[in-house]
Amino acid sequence: MGLEDPGVSIAFGIAKVGVDLLDLEMAMDAEVARVQNELITVEEYQKLKNQVENDFISGNSRVAGIAESLANYKMYYGDTNLINTELDRYLKVTKEDIMKAAKTYFTKNNRVTLHYLPKSVAP
Repeated sequence: MGLEDPGVSIAFGIAKVGVDLLDLEMAMDAEVARVQNELITVEEYQKLKNQVENDFISGNSRVAGIAESLANYKMYYGDTNLINTELDRYLKVTKEDIMKAAKTYFTKNNRVTLHYLPKSVAP
């Protein structure tokens, strides 16, 4: 979720019937550890850049989207010209920046784990 300061990130997994929740949680922990300790692949990095670019262009492809962006830039940052530079700032994020952010923010002390179970399975 895009916020002015580091904010909320959500990762969720949906297990098949019979998969132990702790196994799913350990698999998710392993993926977080991988991003913390290894650079993401070129393919993953390009996919992220494509998603950011697509989201930015889609959000600003209509007059209403442009108006909302300009209002947000003025309100939160005091500079409507950021509409011209924001995409470049996102695309300058490196694989090393991603790994550093994962190490800083994706710690076990910074998270809440929620197991959402159907009524028939809940204790």
